[in-house]
Amino acid sequence: MADETHDARFLSRPPPEGQPELVPSADGGLLRCLHAGEGPAVVLAHGYLLDLAVFKLVFSELVASGRRVIAFDQRGHGDSRAGDAGCTPEAAAADYRTIMEHFDVREGTLVAHSMGAFLGLLFCMQHGPSARQHLARLVLLGGNAGAVASGSLQNRLQIPLLKSGLLRPLWSYRPTGRALIGQLFGATPDPQQVEATREMILRQQVSASLPLLHAMIHDDHYAQLAEVPVPAQVLCGEHDRTCPRWHSERLGAEIPASANTWIPDAGHMLSYEAPEAVVAAVTTA
Repeated sequence: MADETHDARFLSRPPPEGQPELVPSADGGLLRCLHAGEGPAVVLAHGYLLDLAVFKLVFSELVASGRRVIAFDQRGHGDSRAGDAGCTPEAAAADYRTIMEHFDVREGTLVAHSMGAFLGLLFCMQHGPSARQHLARLVLLGGNAGAVASGSLQNRLQIPLLKSGLLRPLWSYRPTGRALIGQLFGATPDPQQVEATREMILRQQVSASLPLLHAMIHDDHYAQLAEVPVPAQVLCGEHDRTCPRWHSERLGAEIPASANTWIPDAGHMLSYEAPEAVVAAVTTA
């Protein structure tokens, strides 16, 4: 019963306080954004089957640190709506440019988790002049540049179940859902954070976002990392099973002028498990 009470308190916490805004995408869709604060801009880009609420533990801290914070739902996620191009990785990467231009981001920081990092890197590769214009640095959380099933037993087992529709009922039943979602975390998952993640995942429409998952599995952009024109601080949990260590090792080594930070005891959900490390990566020059 104590766990249920803690879960209720955590889940009833309001989302980050900020100004909501719907930003038109280049192909006629709508991107749900939340922004607050003044100062150097920080753009928050979430991962697959999540939404901007995953950053609620870092959003207010970044605002308090003197940053202008902009979070958005990726197309096919949350309250954003894909346009004519659908949920292709190219269209989703172009959304980053839309967000940067709409909010006139200058010398900003992109904090991007998992799929958000995959798409952020694609944005930097395909829209290099725009990335140089708007960004001074990247903070990549459990990121990848594709080939996401390589070296991840978790992904190899669960992706076929996800595609078939069999995973959602398992997520929906709380005991199995918590066990499965707990694998996204480190050795000792916080049950409040696990339940918040489970609820968030269940809000998403899997069928709409499958092209993005397909791209992360089958595309491989590691050979192009030297083309990324913005340096990165790459954070990875030492127990990350979803985007294992080799992804972050290559990102830190092959994106020019970049570095790695390894988070002890953490898994893939760094915005929940290590929010202080995320804030420090942004605020420490």
